[in-house]
Amino acid sequence: MNDTEVDVHPIETHIIEDVDVDDLSKATYESEKINEVDGNVECDKDKVNDESIVGKVFDTTDDAYNFYNDYAFIHGFGIRIHTTFKNKGTNEPYRKILVCDKEGFKREDGDTSSGLEKKRHREVRIGCKAMLRISKRKDGKWFVDLFDDTHNHELSITPTKVMKHRSHSKFHHTMECKSLIVQLNQSGLKPSQIKKAIKAMKTSNEVDVTSKQCVDVLSEQ
Repeated sequence: MNDTEVDVHPIETHIIEDVDVDDLSKATYESEKINEVDGNVECDKDKVNDESIVGKVFDTTDDAYNFYNDYAFIHGFGIRIHTTFKNKGTNEPYRKILVCDKEGFKREDGDTSSGLEKKRHREVRIGCKAMLRISKRKDGKWFVDLFDDTHNHELSITPTKVMKHRSHSKFHHTMECKSLIVQLNQSGLKPSQIKKAIKAMKTSNEVDVTSKQCVDVLSEQ
C-alpha cells in the first residue's frame, strides 16, 4: 500500500441519504412485497473472501459496488451507498463509502401536526458499523482503503432472505434502468418523480426502484 498514490482533493461531502421524507420510508425500510426468487444465485466465492480486501483495486466505482454487494450476498446482508466525496472544482467523485443497509438509525419524524397516524414500518437501521471505503488513485482506478466487517445483528442465512435486501434487487443496476433515470432527470423530473414514473411504466414489483437508487445513479453522472 505504500506505493499507492491517492488523488487528494479539497473535501466537499455530499450525503446521498438526503431524500424526501415521504420517500424515506420506502428507501430505508424493507416493507414492500418482494417476489420469491430462485435461491441458486451464481456468485464467485473465490473473488469475495475476507482476506486482502484492503488494497483491492477496481477500474470503476460500479466494479467496487458489485464486489462488495457480492461479498454481502454471500455473507448475508445488503449494502447501500452512504457518502460520496467530490472535488469542489470539478465535481468529480474521489471517494465513496459503502455501508451495511442496517447502518445508522431511524430518523425521528418531527411533524405530527396533521394528527394522522402514519403507516408503521419495520425498523431496519440499527447502527451497524460494517462498511467499505474506496478512494480514487491518480491513474483513475479505485482502491479499498478502509474495511470494517463488524455487524451488530444476525446475518441472513438463506439466499431467499438475502435477496430481500434492496441491494440484491438487480434492476436498478442495469443499463436500461440507469439510462431511463438519466433521461427522466434531463426532462426535469426529481428522484421522487422518477421513481413513480418508472413504477408506472413497469408492471412487476421486481423492477421497482427507490428515490435513493435514483439519486445514486444520478450522482455518477
